[in-house]
Amino acid sequence: MAEPVKIGNKFRVLVRKAGQTRCKTFTTRKAASAWAKVIEREIDELKSVGYMQPRGRTFGDIVDQYIRELYPIKPWGRSKTADLARLKAELGNALVENITHEMLMSKFMEMHSGGAGGVTISARAGYLLLVLETAKDVWRLNVPVEAARSARSALTKMGLIKKSKHRDRRCTDAELERVIAHVERKATAIPYRDIIWFSVATSMRISEVCRLRWDDLNETDKTIRIRDRKHPSEKMGNHQIVPLLENLFGHNAYALALKQPRKGKRIFPVNPRTVSDYFTEAVAQLEIDDLHLHDIRHEAISRLFEADYRIEEVSVFSGHRDWAMLKRYLHLRAVNLHPKKAA
Repeated sequence: MAEPVKIGNKFRVLVRKAGQTRCKTFTTRKAASAWAKVIEREIDELKSVGYMQPRGRTFGDIVDQYIRELYPIKPWGRSKTADLARLKAELGNALVENITHEMLMSKFMEMHSGGAGGVTISARAGYLLLVLETAKDVWRLNVPVEAARSARSALTKMGLIKKSKHRDRRCTDAELERVIAHVERKATAIPYRDIIWFSVATSMRISEVCRLRWDDLNETDKTIRIRDRKHPSEKMGNHQIVPLLENLFGHNAYALALKQPRKGKRIFPVNPRTVSDYFTEAVAQLEIDDLHLHDIRHEAISRLFEADYRIEEVSVFSGHRDWAMLKRYLHLRAVNLHPKKAA
């Protein structure tokens, strides 16, 4: 068995067995020796059956390892981070070896009773399975992948897992003007009007608008680079160049950007959550029916199609690589499909 070596006031132990090498430092010789025994036993198990038993490891430990090892390789966004944190809060103390189909069903039913919707449960069930599959396939741990799969299947059959609803809400300039006027009455210093109309004229998400940088603005080409644009699998490093048109739907995106004071790195140095909160509050107080901030993006993309932009051109604005995904944002008004009058 590997023997600990004292280095200063600590003990380092190196395990070399069956082509594997593990090394760790402890404050006591006893802890180092105990760890070495566990590692040698796990290596023996891996050699004989192909998987190591996750003795004493909790689901929280597995989530932490997933984040620690996978995030630097392929970073993800806030939504996945939040779902992983919630999963850890719900299941983190459970020993992996004790996770069963029944336990998972009980936890997800609790989430449902607590108000979690079908889309939320779908995301968490998916990430649960992803973490366990990674533990099994990458770290060769004998974890209950089948329990996670069967739980997700059962939740689907029960109708507790659902896809996000397909919205077809169009918004009008009059509605947006009412919202903007309501926010401006608060005497806020935020350039709210410019942010909203810039989003309409570019089809950008508000989060994208609020992180645009001056050094990404090309004043010669009248274009701007959106950094790390949202993408199902490649958000980080997914930079895209978008045109800032000077006359689109009555708005000049290029001029709206240039008029902002250059006081920092960002063109619109505003927290997107603040923009969203103001919008939601205004819609509620004005009693505008079923209007969401993200409907502005749907509206802008639909207007691009109505303005006779081709699908490959619209995708430059919207950032969609898969043109089929644009269908989720395409809501044409019948009245706007009459033949265009000659100029």
